[in-house]
Amino acid sequence: MKIIKPAPLGILTRPYRAHGREHLGIAIPVMATLGATPQIVSESELWNTVGDELAGYTLDAAMPKSHAEFLVSANAYGKYCERGHRGDRANTCHVGIRFAGVEKQLRVSGERNWNGNTATAAKPFESLRIDWPHAYGGAGYADNPVGRGFSSAIGDDRNTPSLLPNIEYAANALTQRGQHAAPAALTPIAPSWPQRSALFGQLDEVWHEQDRPGFPRTMDRRYFNVAPLDQQLPAHTALPDGAAYEITRLHPEREVIAGVLPALRARSFIQRRQSELLTEIAMRLTTAWFIPHRERVVMIFHGVAEIEAFDAHDIACLLIAAEASSQARSAEHYQRVFELRMDRQHGALHALRDSDLMPASTAASTPADSTRDNAGTPGDPSQGAWQRNLLNRARSLADEAALSAQHAGIPFPADAFATSPGPTHAPRLDDLAEFVQRQEQLASEQRAALDQTRQRIENEHAAHCPPTAPRRGPPTLPHDNTPPVDPIDPVYSVQAGMADMAREATLKLRQAYRHAAHYQEAAPRLDANTAAARTIRNRVITLHANGESLAGLDLTGADLSGLSLRGALLSDAMLENADLTGADLTGATLSDAVLVRATLTRATLRGANLSRANLSLAHCDGTDFDEATLDGALFDRTQFHRCKLRRASVERARFSQCRFDSVDFREARLSDLAFIEQAFQHVDFSRAQIRKLALIQCTAEHVGFSEGRHSRLCLHRHLGGRYPFRSRHVAPGRLPERQRAGSRRLLARHAQRGELPSSQREGRQFQPCEDRPMRLLRCLPAQRQSARRADRERLPGAHRSARREAGRCGLDRRLSAGCRSARRKPARSESVSRQSRRSFAG
Repeated sequence: MKIIKPAPLGILTRPYRAHGREHLGIAIPVMATLGATPQIVSESELWNTVGDELAGYTLDAAMPKSHAEFLVSANAYGKYCERGHRGDRANTCHVGIRFAGVEKQLRVSGERNWNGNTATAAKPFESLRIDWPHAYGGAGYADNPVGRGFSSAIGDDRNTPSLLPNIEYAANALTQRGQHAAPAALTPIAPSWPQRSALFGQLDEVWHEQDRPGFPRTMDRRYFNVAPLDQQLPAHTALPDGAAYEITRLHPEREVIAGVLPALRARSFIQRRQSELLTEIAMRLTTAWFIPHRERVVMIFHGVAEIEAFDAHDIACLLIAAEASSQARSAEHYQRVFELRMDRQHGALHALRDSDLMPASTAASTPADSTRDNAGTPGDPSQGAWQRNLLNRARSLADEAALSAQHAGIPFPADAFATSPGPTHAPRLDDLAEFVQRQEQLASEQRAALDQTRQRIENEHAAHCPPTAPRRGPPTLPHDNTPPVDPIDPVYSVQAGMADMAREATLKLRQAYRHAAHYQEAAPRLDANTAAARTIRNRVITLHANGESLAGLDLTGADLSGLSLRGALLSDAMLENADLTGADLTGATLSDAVLVRATLTRATLRGANLSRANLSLAHCDGTDFDEATLDGALFDRTQFHRCKLRRASVERARFSQCRFDSVDFREARLSDLAFIEQAFQHVDFSRAQIRKLALIQCTAEHVGFSEGRHSRLCLHRHLGGRYPFRSRHVAPGRLPERQRAGSRRLLARHAQRGELPSSQREGRQFQPCEDRPMRLLRCLPAQRQSARRADRERLPGAHRSARREAGRCGLDRRLSAGCRSARRKPARSESVSRQSRRSFAG
């Protein structure tokens, strides 16, 4: 249930059943100041004050009350005590409250004891809480079992001192031992005391058959009135608007506090599910809770709505508001407010505007409001200086731009910054939604103007310059065509510096091309029958035959198919879209090479060094990468089909949207890799050494990880496949959230058939699957020797231990029960010690 409310109002709700129907009780507490001109205070102050002053009491049960009442949480103060006949303080004072036509006066005394049949003089006090523990009562006195003074009235030893009540009715004060008195206080009555419990009704057979677990039909609604009877107003279902009060001697500084309650009216609306309209719930002001020493009063409005679900799940939204009793707003107004606050784009901004749901006349101004009102004015020098600094900075930037344009010979319009809005006032929270909309409109207009300017500049540029071709192929590298200079010539140092800059620029261009070649348009492939293609091919053959380096050559689109380039040095070579079909590159060095879109069908790169090479969009069909080094290589949308990567080293390589079909990773070293949204089919990771490998949201079918060393292997949110594990060593890892039943088969094999238990268990961890309510597992450490013996002998005690641990850890019963199907008759009867348990802990 979504709650829409202004900041000052609190909200309490309680679903309940009465007379066989479901109801939702609604209570709206609001705190105001005491005095002739009351102001509403914030909700945070409301709950802070309630927590400090109402300790041990519930502010409200959110249940509709039969009639109005008032409560007082207060202290009496010794400074108001009366003077005795000798002029000294008698340590006794009278306090009281007059509210809504009801007057209550109490007598408060310091600590007193019965000494025989005579009461001792009252002791001085600074302040005394007016509550039930200080009123008449005590153990055995049902109407106030937490009070004092009752034991002296039921025949206790008269020679034993006994406390007298501190709070009494002035007309019913105790005068002799054994006398009874009515308890007197201003705070709520406990629900277990007979004053209220007698009204609860009978929990009889009718209740058990028809109303359980709701309230009994015989309940008297007065049960929810918690104030003493002389603080209830049975003739009034609600307190009158602007009710007057006068509080006497309950404030440490002010002897009398007089004023009126704010003339407020609460409004409450609910939106039922499958409906866009609001339904109003009638609210009544039934409770006023005074806290005079804080100069605060909490007014509580009550209402009730009939609902369908026992937990009010059929209510989608509850909107509450307060308004002046003389200025009622229409239901259409609140419907508009509801629609504005439910708006997905600007609803959060409208939620800050309390003026739609609160009367302006009673809202207390906040320091933030006054700060915003004075922004940029002499009354707020700090805010004004901040805005002046911004404007001065803008003018300085404009002057610098004009000066730069003047030196460059570019005309600079004098009114370029004429549209500056100048100093503005910071918006109020109530105006923030309109302010943001104006700023968005202004930003939209400025973006449109910027687009027009950009288009005009592009049109002017196109009129004077020829169109540029799309970027493709390697960059044009700078060439050093300057004639040589004698080292003793003064120009030599300058020329050397320029040469260094050229080399650095070349290096940066090559690096940028290597990292981004797959984002460009494809470079054209040379036709093998053209003279240019034959020239490049023959040059490569000649250089390699002479043992010369091929590093850094531009072989873009070259036809190198079928060539034997064993041990060739091709680092930094540019081989984009080159044809290497059937080429033999065994032991070649291709570090930092660009092989984007290269055709590597049936190519042999056994033992080749491809560190940091870019093989994005390459087509690898039947390619042999056995024992190759692919550390730091880049694979973006690369296709691997029937490829061999046995004993290859792949560390910190980057894979994106690749496809692996019938790929052999056996005995490979895989480290610090993340396969995100890749496709795996018939991929074999057997005996691979895996460290920090993550397969996230991949589609996989027939992927094996048998007999390898796995450290921090993560399989997350897979779409299918089965993963046989017969690991020799499994370190901490996770296999969570597989979406098909294959996950259940995987985990059942682990728990029942002992495939993973044959490994050394070092904190392996599983997390719940999305489609199965499984609690999955973390292996407990086990001693290697005991684990091997349990695996070798397949003892039933191991299965019993697994089931026992599964039940202890709350595993899914189907998982733990599956252990029974995996039993085999043991060779001999033997139990397994705790240290060798092959169990899973969640």
